[in-house]
Amino acid sequence: MSIYDYFLMNENPFLMDIEEKEAYTVEDYVTIQEKMSKHSKKIESFIDSLYPETRSLLVPLDEFKNRRCIRALNSKIIDMSNPVLPEVKIYKVGNGGDEKNCFVCYTTLLDDRYSASQTMLQSLEDVGFNGYFLLLNGGFPNPSGIEMKYVGVPYSFKIFMMLEAKKRGFEKVIWLDAACYAVNNPNELFNMLDENEVLYRTFPPNSFETDSYSKYCFPKMLEYTNKLMGRNIAGDMYVCMIVFGLNFKSKKVTQFINEYYKMVELGLPFLTFFPEEIVTSSIMNKPEYKFSFNDRRLMYIHEEYLNKNDAKNDAKNRGYYFCQRCY
Repeated sequence: MSIYDYFLMNENPFLMDIEEKEAYTVEDYVTIQEKMSKHSKKIESFIDSLYPETRSLLVPLDEFKNRRCIRALNSKIIDMSNPVLPEVKIYKVGNGGDEKNCFVCYTTLLDDRYSASQTMLQSLEDVGFNGYFLLLNGGFPNPSGIEMKYVGVPYSFKIFMMLEAKKRGFEKVIWLDAACYAVNNPNELFNMLDENEVLYRTFPPNSFETDSYSKYCFPKMLEYTNKLMGRNIAGDMYVCMIVFGLNFKSKKVTQFINEYYKMVELGLPFLTFFPEEIVTSSIMNKPEYKFSFNDRRLMYIHEEYLNKNDAKNDAKNRGYYFCQRCY
């Protein structure tokens, strides 16, 4: 199918023929893994056709494809050499707090993100956090039994993983990228969710590059999403999802989730170098959500901005809650 067919027909190029059900067997995962590999090859030429002939994007095509657009389809949801059923692991940290606060993370297998995620629990324990931590390695978050068919939609899993926590009764849920490790007790972040219902870092448009959207988004995707949103999304406040929290008691959050699922169904708005963040930004910049913008600068900091010899203590002394490791 050509580039224009997918966009004109509003057809999701990442959608896969996978049965909807609440639980999958090891055999199911093996079959899905094989389908993912075939689907990656199926849409690779479509991704190629999106790259502008002017080469105006800052990121080379191969990096666009392999790091973002087809990374999910090429990832390992099960280890074929040692197939084990992936399961969400629930860890009580400290005394569990009020039993309503939960951090979550998801990674695929056999990569650096998986390795990094194995140290997250210990870091939360070390700083005295009281609450819960949900971790899924392999598989795919499937909170309502319909999500597995979207396994190929680039970086769509963060909201799904947060809903896995909601499904288990947690009310205030914060996503953490696997690169994050705690350096100060993050209990206060959940109090912030009482105040503002959502929690994330925002950046004004073009904070890091002039005309940044034109340099990190396929032109056809920008045209499509601008029409979908009824505005030029390149002027949006940017929502960063390295640390991203939602209070599921909020009606506005429920409304946001519904809109997010509609974007996942379309698939096309995820065709950028920052898929889930640009999609989330495009929703959160609608008038009904702008109440959520806040400047939470101390949630995390990347190691590259810290003392190279002692990044952990440097971040701690500066008052950050999380440090983001280099892969």
